[in-house]
Amino acid sequence: MHHVIFNQGRRYFAVCQSCYWTATFFTRIENYECPFCPGKNVELIPLNLDEKYEYDIQPNKGLEIKFSRF
Repeated sequence: MHHVIFNQGRRYFAVCQSCYWTATFFTRIENYECPFCPGKNVELIPLNLDEKYEYDIQPNKGLEIKFSRF
């Protein structure tokens, strides 16, 4: 069961620590499971409404995430 906590002033960048699947959530979901690999490896990073992110995945470097404001 997922616990959903809605916060109008916040979004969440979700990233799976195993396969690097990513998403943006508008609610906080506790213990979210990655839709592509088994387990609860999804980390939620809080974002304010005026923040954006860019990411790049390179096989030899891994995941690179850049956060900035609008």
